[in-house]
Amino acid sequence: MGSERDAGQAKVAGTKNELGFTLVETAIALVLMMIIGLSVASLFSYAINYNSGAADRAIAQAVAQQRMEQLRKTRFSDVVSATDPAFVSAGRTYMVETTVGGSATLKMITVRVTPQAATAAWARNPVILITQRADNDAGTYY
Repeated sequence: MGSERDAGQAKVAGTKNELGFTLVETAIALVLMMIIGLSVASLFSYAINYNSGAADRAIAQAVAQQRMEQLRKTRFSDVVSATDPAFVSAGRTYMVETTVGGSATLKMITVRVTPQAATAAWARNPVILITQRADNDAGTYY
């Protein structure tokens, strides 16, 4: 009889030594997971914002390069300052301004493309390309 009694006590003693999670430990773990999840969500929001701004700047760079190529093909005497109507590319609006200065044989050309609806403030800064163009009749080059 004594052995049956010892076996019963061993069974009860074994349940007291079993390890598990209490309600407090589970609540703490959930709070930590919530904090980590919210910080990751804000990181994704930050990344999306800056990727969108970078895309705006890349398209503005392409628009400015395209405008420079158009001016390169234009006759020297026809290259003049202009502000183009709003240019729309990939659903985004850009303002394109062309400024031409210089002399009768050498022109300084500046193309400024400004994204109008960029989400990030830094992406609203204009992309500026500057070049010089000489008249073909300026003379011989050495």
